[in-house]
Amino acid sequence: MVKNYRVVVFGVKGVGKTAILEQAIYGHFSKNYKLWPTIEDIYHASIETDKKIREQVRFYDTAGLDLTQLPEVGLYSNPDPSLMLSFGQIAKQYASIADAFILVYDTSRPETFDCLVTLKKEIDKNKEKKDAFYVIVGHRMREMDIKAPTLECPSSRASHWSIREKMKHFEVNALDRTSLFEPFIYIASKFNTVQPKSSFPQLVRKGTQH
Repeated sequence: MVKNYRVVVFGVKGVGKTAILEQAIYGHFSKNYKLWPTIEDIYHASIETDKKIREQVRFYDTAGLDLTQLPEVGLYSNPDPSLMLSFGQIAKQYASIADAFILVYDTSRPETFDCLVTLKKEIDKNKEKKDAFYVIVGHRMREMDIKAPTLECPSSRASHWSIREKMKHFEVNALDRTSLFEPFIYIASKFNTVQPKSSFPQLVRKGTQH
């Protein structure tokens, strides 16, 4: 029986979670592509690993996290208790089913990274699969983001955090599909179920499973 791995995608509203999934799996995202706020959606993909083995993966695109209660000092050092409670509820909802988590932030908005630190702590408290892993994805949503990062920019902080927490960190742009292949192939390669080889492209759309 073919195993379907479950990957839950988290991030603040507007960081481009859906755009990343649409482009990586379907390849049809563009500047003019209309996206609506996500409540929850599931994407099915067959991804070729670095060993040329295909893994079947379900990506759970979650509703964007609400930062209306975010304190000015930032969640990195002083998380709002009410926000932590909200994140705890979200973590309990998905932590028990996930084989992996993608944490997405906007490389030009520090607050979108700060909240992931708190969210990960809540997920760690609730996840049932001890081997479930995390991938951090910085989404370069603006042309200005390609300049050299400083120590205080979100991408630099995310890079240091990922090393400390032993997670893989990637930076991508949803308008450049080739930038998305590496994180998705990495995720599939972490899943060790052996599948027959296929000659299809690296990321292909899957039909609805029955």
